[in-house]
Amino acid sequence: MSRSLPARPSLEWLRKTAKQTLRQLREQKPSARLADAQLAVAREYGFESWRKLVGVIGRTAPAQPAQVDEGLVASLLRLVGAGQIDAVRQVLRETPDLINAVGPHPFWGGRPQPLHVAIETRRREMFDLLLEHGADVNGTNDQYDLWSPLMIAVHRECTDMRDELIRRGAHIGLAEALMLGDDRRLDALLEDKTALASEVPNAGSLLMFARTEHAIDRLIEAGVAANLEDKWGSTPIRALSQLGDKGRQLVRRLVEHGAEASPDEYARIGDEATLARLAESDPARVRADGVLLATIACGHLEIAKWLLKLGANVNARSSNATHHTALHEAAWSGNLPIVQLLVAAGADLAALDDTHHNTARGWAEVAVTITNNPNCGIVADYLAGLEQRRTGG
Repeated sequence: MSRSLPARPSLEWLRKTAKQTLRQLREQKPSARLADAQLAVAREYGFESWRKLVGVIGRTAPAQPAQVDEGLVASLLRLVGAGQIDAVRQVLRETPDLINAVGPHPFWGGRPQPLHVAIETRRREMFDLLLEHGADVNGTNDQYDLWSPLMIAVHRECTDMRDELIRRGAHIGLAEALMLGDDRRLDALLEDKTALASEVPNAGSLLMFARTEHAIDRLIEAGVAANLEDKWGSTPIRALSQLGDKGRQLVRRLVEHGAEASPDEYARIGDEATLARLAESDPARVRADGVLLATIACGHLEIAKWLLKLGANVNARSSNATHHTALHEAAWSGNLPIVQLLVAAGADLAALDDTHHNTARGWAEVAVTITNNPNCGIVADYLAGLEQRRTGG
């Protein structure tokens, strides 16, 4: 019996499936060619030839935009990210082919589509507008580390957009099922022994996307590496710790499976008891800059207070390229209580990061647009008031 095609098959998906099948064929027959893999895929889905399969998918897949001007795409993506809905509406009226165009991200790396950016910036009205104009709910994701619109909606906790994508038939593959915490779907997908051969978002480990202990157990049982770093150097335990409180049981489950957690990871999940035990034997390790930054990133006010009392550096710097301070971290998150804590402890308001050469106030002001978080505006106003008082303005 032949298999059924996915709900919204795309030519991109078809090409990747053929390449994966070719790798499998070559394990048995090194001389296998791409044409052999294409024929095998076609027959698996009930077609007598690759050409007929491509023809069917070509008729059902979302239309791909014609070659468009890179500058126009970049401009549209900036407008989407900034929430300029009237301007976006005008652009799409004049150039409707841009709706599924891929271009440079307006704020960071990668090449997304307008729908990706609308979800990332939590702009529901923009999201609806793009769907009305024909945005593909599955996205073209090969230039955006294979992150689908649905994955972004789950990651950003945009439940309304998540539900709408699913209602419209968004494809749920392994990564999506993991992020949704859908263990039943995961178990069904893993019945296909080739499922784990698919490319993984961020070129890392599927464990990074697990959201249940059952999923962690199943993936490790299937041989998924627990310590594999992705293209950014992040391990599964680091990725899961970035979920904060929601990642606590997941991090502990990985530890049970032999993974090693650092003080940074314990700080992100709010495990003050473990940090206190570590501080008894090696307080300097817990006072390290990265631990305070991790604590602030996940909004743990009480642990931040404890770390400062322990002797953590109030002007702690991150180890990444921006080399930003703890105050930058809190300002970007729009966390006024932690910002006030750091200021009271003597944080340097004038400190600059190494990439954008901006202050914590500047980061908060930029975050108002990029993260669409009104709390960042409150933080920016607070820091601006402090600067004015200190300069006598």
